[in-house]
Amino acid sequence: MGVEQAGKCSITSSVLDALRKEICSSTYADGQFITEAEVSQKYRVSKTPAREALAVLCQEKLLSKIPRKGYMVKKLSLKELRKLYQFRNILEQAAVEHAVRYADEEEIRQLDVLASARVDTSDPEWIQEYHRVNTAFHIGVAAVMQNEYLIDVLRNVLAILQRDLIEDMKYIGVEKTLEAHKLIVEAIRRRDLSAALALSAQQINIIERKEHMV
Repeated sequence: MGVEQAGKCSITSSVLDALRKEICSSTYADGQFITEAEVSQKYRVSKTPAREALAVLCQEKLLSKIPRKGYMVKKLSLKELRKLYQFRNILEQAAVEHAVRYADEEEIRQLDVLASARVDTSDPEWIQEYHRVNTAFHIGVAAVMQNEYLIDVLRNVLAILQRDLIEDMKYIGVEKTLEAHKLIVEAIRRRDLSAALALSAQQINIIERKEHMV
C-alpha cells in the first residue's frame, strides 16, 4: 500500500470511528438523515472518505442509504434483532462447546485475561471501550476453534448489533455483563458444558426481555 493510499485509509477510518461512536451513543436520533456534504464539512474531509465511511456504516446496518435524501440512522426492528440474536446464539454455543471440550491451559489463561477486563463508566469514552472489551472476549472464545470463517461471521454480527448491545446496558448493566465473562471462563476451566452453555445463552437472550418491554 502506497503512502497516499494509506493516508486515505487512515482518514476514512477516523471518520468512520467518529460517526460510529456518535450513532451508537445516540447523538443522532433514529430516522435522522446524514449527508456526505454534512460529514465532509463536519470532519473537514473530502467527499470520498465521507462516502466510504457512510458505506461501511450501511454494511453494519447502522445506516440505510435513501436515494436523493442521504443516509438514514436505522434502528433494527425486533424481527431483525431476533434473527441476529438467534444466529449469534448458534455461533457462540458452538464456540463455547468447543472451548469446554478442547481449550488447553494457555487458551483458558488468555480467556481469563480477556474476562478480567473492566470498563470505567466515568470515562467519556466508556461506551466504545465497553464494546471493545465485550467483543474481544466473545471473539476470544471463538478463536479457540481456530476457524477464521466463524470468527469473521461472529465479528460481523457483533458489529451489526453494536448499537443494540450498548443499549442493553440499560437493562443488565456493564458490571453484570463483564462478570458473566468470568463465570463462563470458570465453567470452561471446570469442563462444565451445561453451565458454560447456559451462561452464554443467558447473555444473548436479552431479546426475549426486550420483547416483553415493548
